[in-house]
Amino acid sequence: MRRMLVSRISRRVLVEHHIALSEAYNGRKTLNDEPHVGIIFTGLNVKRSVEHCAHLLRQSPIWLEDGSADSNPTGWPDIEVDGNIDTSFSYIREHLE
Repeated sequence: MRRMLVSRISRRVLVEHHIALSEAYNGRKTLNDEPHVGIIFTGLNVKRSVEHCAHLLRQSPIWLEDGSADSNPTGWPDIEVDGNIDTSFSYIREHLE
């Protein structure tokens, strides 16, 4: 089962990457400000990504045990990014987020 899933995911990523490269080459895809090659973004800013994910979590409703949603959660821990905050690396957005 694991081998089948890895194989399927690998093929899907290769196809998506090929389509994105083809669209960029043929001029059908507009480029945004983020540096990328196909579906691979080459400039992930780690600090900005962590802060973005924390913001998304704070904006999403939290489902309580009784099935109701708490739209204003309290008690979120503070996020502190330490270290080399200018680090960037390549990634595939769908897999990270």
